[in-house]
Amino acid sequence: MNRLSIYIATAMLGAALALSGCGSEKAAAPKAPLVKSMVVGEAGQDVKNTFSGTVHGYYESPLAFQVGGRIMQRYINSGEKVVAGQALFKVDSKDAEEQAAAAQSSLNAAEASYKLAQSTLARYEKLHSVNAISDLAMDQTRNQFDLADAQLASAQSALARAENNLGFTVLTADRDGIVGTTMYEVGQVVAAGTPVVSIIDDSKLDIHISFTEKQYGQYSVGMPCEVTFWALPGVTVEGKVREVAAAPNTSTGTYDAKVTLVDPPSDVAVGMTAEVKFDTLSGKKGVMVPLTAMASQAEKPSVWIVKDNKVHLTAVEVGRYGEDEVEIIGGLSQGDRVVTAGIGKLSEGEEVRL
Repeated sequence: MNRLSIYIATAMLGAALALSGCGSEKAAAPKAPLVKSMVVGEAGQDVKNTFSGTVHGYYESPLAFQVGGRIMQRYINSGEKVVAGQALFKVDSKDAEEQAAAAQSSLNAAEASYKLAQSTLARYEKLHSVNAISDLAMDQTRNQFDLADAQLASAQSALARAENNLGFTVLTADRDGIVGTTMYEVGQVVAAGTPVVSIIDDSKLDIHISFTEKQYGQYSVGMPCEVTFWALPGVTVEGKVREVAAAPNTSTGTYDAKVTLVDPPSDVAVGMTAEVKFDTLSGKKGVMVPLTAMASQAEKPSVWIVKDNKVHLTAVEVGRYGEDEVEIIGGLSQGDRVVTAGIGKLSEGEEVRL
């Protein structure tokens, strides 16, 4: 082998060793951990705290006749003020009147029989006291009196039932309020127990709203809110959640809730469209982040913020907790990139891959 060949072989060997050493050094370098993140201020992160609803009465009573029949009279109109006991509808009372008349006739006959049995018993008791009649005759007379007494009581009960049924032909308001929906009109036949009209107790007013499954855990009974009305610009009324359904509505899949208005003005009316707005716990605008974003390494609520591909632990102020989200109401700024997954082994200043 000549000298030139030796030089070439030596150079190639050196280059190969150099490349091998670089590859080993590169392979030995640890990779930055891969994380998922979100940027504060992007669409869909703000807490939804405004809900549309409708004004309802505090109680709404659907009323029905206790006896069926053809509706003969309607005494009220929807929206009209009524008082407890006021007549609303009347069904045909002819049958009930005839039954009451028959019951009265039966009672008159029973009273006559009772009086006769009573006088006969008194006379027989005198005769029996002087042994003018036998014990058997006396016992028979007492039995006849007891029977007449029982028949009288039965006739009195029958008349009371007939008079009640006659009274049931008139449907009356069960409370003070306003007339809501009317389901039947004059001339229609209604069955006993079928709702005919609703009475709305407007001494207090509610707003009916609904929450989705994710919102359900964020709102509870007693929470305050502000209510505005589409038809009353500039009017704002304080409200308070008084009821949240324990199970979703089978028709809508959402959780129905009722917000009671506190001292509403007189021009707020049943049926108006309303908007219910809840504040965050501190009154600040919040952003929702996954629960997985909360750093378990810190004593106080904290998240990891990515700046220049390096993470920094940042304390935050939290609001409401949802099923799989938490509201951040302090400590973050617009544009901050928050680590939402892969935070388990992060350390301050560590470089990460996004």
